[in-house]
Amino acid sequence: MTLWRCLLLAAAILLLACGQKPPSWDVLLSGKITGQYPDYSVTVTEPGQLSVQRPGMPTQMVSVEPIAQHCLRGPRDCGYAVEQMLLLLRDP
Repeated sequence: MTLWRCLLLAAAILLLACGQKPPSWDVLLSGKITGQYPDYSVTVTEPGQLSVQRPGMPTQMVSVEPIAQHCLRGPRDCGYAVEQMLLLLRDP
């Protein structure tokens, strides 16, 4: 098991032990988007689908599942998938 997966597993166990559910991929990716682009607004339209409202630009939809699959493969793949998503959301 990679260090990344061990850390995720440990975090999930701690959250469950404290009576909290671990955050969903929707929540995690929404936080990544608003962290990179504070003016953007992210809404979960349905589980696995994010609607990103960008001021002065068209709303963009983000599918969470492909990014989550990359993240399950390891930190390098996860970082790449998240960076690609963020690049697609920036100004045209």
